[in-house]
Amino acid sequence: MTSEKHILEEIDSIKNELENYPNSAQLQNDLGVGYFLLGKYKESAEQLKKAVQNSNSSTYCFNLANTYSQMEEHSMAVDMYLQALDINPNHIGSLNNLADEYELLGKAEKAHELFHYITRLQPEKPLAHFNLGNFFLRQNQHIEAAKCYEVALEKDSSFVDAYYNIAWILFEAKAYKHSLEYLEKGLDIDPTNEELLKLKKDIENR
Repeated sequence: MTSEKHILEEIDSIKNELENYPNSAQLQNDLGVGYFLLGKYKESAEQLKKAVQNSNSSTYCFNLANTYSQMEEHSMAVDMYLQALDINPNHIGSLNNLADEYELLGKAEKAHELFHYITRLQPEKPLAHFNLGNFFLRQNQHIEAAKCYEVALEKDSSFVDAYYNIAWILFEAKAYKHSLEYLEKGLDIDPTNEELLKLKKDIENR
């Protein structure tokens, strides 16, 4: 993990370079990312806005959108994710985060469309199906969520979080035996997983 000291040193170095290349979008982006890593979102946004103005890059737009999201400026985050997608329509990070923003703004249908669209863009990626499952889970659509987690496990049988989420859904449905079966499969892969062990203990205590 990058230390705060190292990030501060990088920031100082980038500032020095910017004195020679004040209109470098790459340097402005890098400085904005540095501030972001420090949690200085206002300073991050200032630099990333300059980067976006100087270069039409989906990456810079994405980084600025992430900063707005951290600042809870969700409408501005949506605008920047959409700008990133205008440049690169299949930018997965922007699609995922835009879906999250729509959900935060109470636009569940738009969020669902995007999460589902990502599974079509990346049908073999287990995370795409897992993220769609998480959306359904947050919407209390447990059966739909479990189906998505099963697809994720078809793509990657070592996806421990998918085992846990299915086990949790079954636990909530009081299907304890089946829940334990998924917990055991997850523990075969990750025997020290605290979430799996806790849920197993909760079942055994009943």
